[in-house]
Amino acid sequence: MQLDSYLNNNGIDQLKPTPRRKRVSSLSLSDQWAGSSGLGLSTYSEDAEKMKSIPIKPNCSFTSPLTKMKKDIIDHPRVASYAFAFDIDGVLVRGPETIPQAPEAIRYLNGENPYNIKVPYIFVTNGGGKAESVRAEDLTKRLECEVNCDQVVQGHTPMKDLSSKFKNVLVVGGVGEVCRKIAIDYGYENVYTPLDIINWDPSVTPYYTLTEEDKEHCIKNVDFSKISFDAILVFADSRNWAADEQIILELLMSKNGVMGTISDNFEDGPPIYFAHSDFVWSTNYKLVRYGMGALQVSIAALFREHTGKEMKVIRFGKPQRGTWKFADKVLKEWRRDVLDDHVSEIKSSSTELFSKASDSVFLTDSEGEDDAHKDDDDEDDGLLTIQGLSKLNIGKSQITTNDKVDPITNANISKLGNINAKTGLLDTVDEYGVGEADNLPPPSTVYFVGDTPESDIRFANSHDESWFSILVKTGVYQEDTIPKYMPKKTVENVLDAVKFAVEREHEKELAEWNASAV
Repeated sequence: MQLDSYLNNNGIDQLKPTPRRKRVSSLSLSDQWAGSSGLGLSTYSEDAEKMKSIPIKPNCSFTSPLTKMKKDIIDHPRVASYAFAFDIDGVLVRGPETIPQAPEAIRYLNGENPYNIKVPYIFVTNGGGKAESVRAEDLTKRLECEVNCDQVVQGHTPMKDLSSKFKNVLVVGGVGEVCRKIAIDYGYENVYTPLDIINWDPSVTPYYTLTEEDKEHCIKNVDFSKISFDAILVFADSRNWAADEQIILELLMSKNGVMGTISDNFEDGPPIYFAHSDFVWSTNYKLVRYGMGALQVSIAALFREHTGKEMKVIRFGKPQRGTWKFADKVLKEWRRDVLDDHVSEIKSSSTELFSKASDSVFLTDSEGEDDAHKDDDDEDDGLLTIQGLSKLNIGKSQITTNDKVDPITNANISKLGNINAKTGLLDTVDEYGVGEADNLPPPSTVYFVGDTPESDIRFANSHDESWFSILVKTGVYQEDTIPKYMPKKTVENVLDAVKFAVEREHEKELAEWNASAV
């Protein structure tokens, strides 16, 4: 008979992933935004690139067809409607080593692929014990591209939102004072560690004596018999299980979180939060190592043995619902940032393009007169015209013109709108910014790549039907075994995962594109 794990008492396996209420387009996020704004980014970005090297003269046609044509491949620069989320350990790195395919996988998502598509991505790891900015710097070096701290969700990152709730907290785990500093950065007022308590009264942990290095990290002159702890936050893996467990258990069984007291019913202690519940994790050693989940099981077993009651715990990290909600929020914000950057690049191209157009506008009549009046009988005589520019669909709405072709001159350029002195753009372009795209459509698919079925795959499968789980063989998962939680796709490594998803999404995008093309 198989015993139920203490770590499975959270009801996650009973959750049903949220279904999609309505269909989400597979067209790129930037093309969807361009369509809603009347700005033909997909066409315009291509033309802008071509026009950079072309000197604009009064006889140069400035038209661009915006009608969607059927394609065999979509390869204009754009931002994907889908997104990625990655576990880190076992997927991108393994201990101190970077998994060889990881840098290429990230470059692929950054646009170095046959489809010129940028795919937004974030990192969701149960790891911690370092600031998100430090994790981002490490990933930047390992993956050979810039990673922003706003892309990183660690096990303890969602605990930012608790900082206004608790005044005195015990932060457990990590090296030295690193986790204390992280908690302070999160906004916690009074942050203490087990070392502080041991320094206050060494008899708390009779089998462990502080080293001189430990003492350097201690807050001194604090009487913990007068401090009421509001919460215990296990931020990272314990470096001293025996000492940390002794202190945690005493507080859990205390009266109102005060050291040296004991509750009559063992229900007066502070709540305890764990950054994650990974029972094991992979390093560069050939076998997995015990993680924070194992510490949790150990503390729970001792608590039950001592009190006869089950330990109540609040869990973050994968596969918990709270972490999924937090990651979903982070991904939404990052997708908006990626779209913002993309549109800024387009606007930068348009600035150069309009700058060249302005140069031609102010040519003297003698400089352009001969070229401007030849082939008068042609329906489209190649002039740089109001009508030509209007075909670019720049701005909030289509610029309407009559049948008469009006050459651009000082007198009639105002028909296009005012040129912004600061940006060099037409105001009709500039005033419709990404700010109006804050309410982005949800991702068509979120591909989550992980190496641990019990946390990663379970996480991706439990909360939203649009999340697609991919299991890689470079971490905890052992080939030729049957995962307890089945992924939707299993591949060798992270690069295979990325290429599979990009190809799959391009097929969907192409089908939708051609369905409305001529």
